Amino acid sequence: MTHTVVGHLHIVKIRNDDFLVSKNRIVRIWTPESYNPHIKEPYNVIYMFDGSNLFDDATSFVGEWHIDETISDCEKNEHIRPSIVVGIDASADRMSEYLPRFSNAAISELAYKGDTTYKFIIDQVIPYVENNYNVGKNRKYRSIGGSSMGGLMALEGGIRHGDVFSKIYAFSPAFTVFKYGVNEEPPVKFGLGNNSAISYVMKELVKPSNVNRFKLCLSSGGGKGFEGECFKNTRRMLKMLLSGGWSSDNLRIFADCSLEHNEYQWSLAFADCYPFMNAGKKKN
Repeated sequence: MTHTVVGHLHIVKIRNDDFLVSKNRIVRIWTPESYNPHIKEPYNVIYMFDGSNLFDDATSFVGEWHIDETISDCEKNEHIRPSIVVGIDASADRMSEYLPRFSNAAISELAYKGDTTYKFIIDQVIPYVENNYNVGKNRKYRSIGGSSMGGLMALEGGIRHGDVFSKIYAFSPAFTVFKYGVNEEPPVKFGLGNNSAISYVMKELVKPSNVNRFKLCLSSGGGKGFEGECFKNTRRMLKMLLSGGWSSDNLRIFADCSLEHNEYQWSLAFADCYPFMNAGKKKN
């Protein structure tokens, strides 16, 4: 398949012996065509899960997010200063590595390894990027994002690592995994996801120490099936966040019932949320 990257994509491998598989993990560092390593004002960085799906049709599962095109278009047409994006590849152990402990219940054959993944990001990936690229070195310059299981992990970034990240892209967070295990959905009748997991997340997000501490974007689509449950969960979370003191200035919801649980939806959600996250960051 033809490569579709706009800008520059640097691929490195960073080793972590705590991973069960793929200890030499692929990290994809995208910089815009206009990237200047010597410019005075450092760049923002978005760290994202499922890195192989973000920039290039040739490496994606069922299509890319077009993050490179979106940021490039925003720079050209809206004069928004571009961000650097760091995509961390998933492994065959993805569902466990992307499972934060929002519940104490065991989930089929999965293990809670979200902490291991975040330790890798915070202790190894971020220092590598900040030592080799012209990027800011505190939370105001850093975002975290992902979809589905990666959406759960993005929420974890806000709840437990708000001192590291100031913006959260949480697209179609897969709360149903807490109730239905590795299939993420019931075999016959769809439910409402795991209420205790959602309640835990909401309790954490409306703590005084977390309210309006960061910007949060949520997405959902689909009127039926798995993504339909994401839509119900997103509406529920929005209502609870607003009633819990969150300002609409810090919340963005992208919802479209015609869209399914896939990269196409998340590409549209990112295109909608990126300008909101970077409001006021005009290119000099």
